[in-house]
Amino acid sequence: MEGKVISTNFVESAVVNAPVSAIWPFIKLKEFGKFYSAIQKVETIPGERETVKWYFENDTILTLQEEEYSTVKKSMSFNIIKCEPWGLPYTGALSTLRLYPITSGDAKGKTYVEWRGQYSSDATADIIEDAKLKRREGLADLAKYFENKSI
Repeated sequence: MEGKVISTNFVESAVVNAPVSAIWPFIKLKEFGKFYSAIQKVETIPGERETVKWYFENDTILTLQEEEYSTVKKSMSFNIIKCEPWGLPYTGALSTLRLYPITSGDAKGKTYVEWRGQYSSDATADIIEDAKLKRREGLADLAKYFENKSI
């Protein structure tokens, strides 16, 4: 049986016109609604680890849980643990955002932002493509948010 082989790991990235120190405070699950235009509302759920619900304009609600937050590495990882109203069409997905300062060249003082996705092997090609698109949109919104800020 022949099938299309897809990678369930991917990276999307962007250069944001702001230093890491300005962007880092927004790299928390509860802060994404401030820049990510697709998120209509963010609800914090009490618990040991940061857990939130993101409400989207298409009536999707994602429940996300932080897995790692490193001020040293300037990275944050989270899992999608629930999707309403449809349920998750895959076993698991881990997202990691990491910020890197650009220290030379024309982009010196800006930030390279990387958003990785690692999906379980049962994720389809359509799911992976949609996840890539959503990360590109989120990164574009982050860049747009800082475009007109005087930092």
